[in-house]
Amino acid sequence: MKGMKMFCLLICIGLIAGCSPIYGVAYDYNKQIDFGKYKSYDWMPVPASASIDELVIARIKKAVDADLSAKGLVETTQNPDFLIAMHIGKKHKIQAEQWGYGYYGAPGYWGGYWGPGGVSTYQYEEGSLILDFVDAGSKKLFWRGAAKAEVQNVNTPEKSEKLINEAVKKILSKYPPPPA
Repeated sequence: MKGMKMFCLLICIGLIAGCSPIYGVAYDYNKQIDFGKYKSYDWMPVPASASIDELVIARIKKAVDADLSAKGLVETTQNPDFLIAMHIGKKHKIQAEQWGYGYYGAPGYWGGYWGPGGVSTYQYEEGSLILDFVDAGSKKLFWRGAAKAEVQNVNTPEKSEKLINEAVKKILSKYPPPPA
């Protein structure tokens, strides 16, 4: 019994340690590009039709600016090497899990049966952030990073800033990619 308690404790610790609100982090890039030539950047305007909260836009820009500045890049409106476009989206999702088959009833030869387990559903709101880096001269995309997160409980400025900072940090952790 003591072994079972220890096993359950280890599983719980593993789940808690592995839980991050940010998931689905991915990036892609043009392998033919010399990333060393990109030293300065500017932001592309967010279309008004995108209906994105201005506070969220400001938090994303602040987080990206801080990360890129730490990497030695400079934001400038005067002849930047590349432009950054941000894309933000939100959608409702439903996750369903079937708990498999199992034995139900009293142990032993009499009573009980094998049968389907239960099904549980979980509804949540998923937010996504995509950062596109576009060469200022050729106007061609050369790097893209993306992340997703559950956002239904992000209901304060502090939670929003924390989530955005973590997402941007994870997205930009692979920028610039290592030389070929």
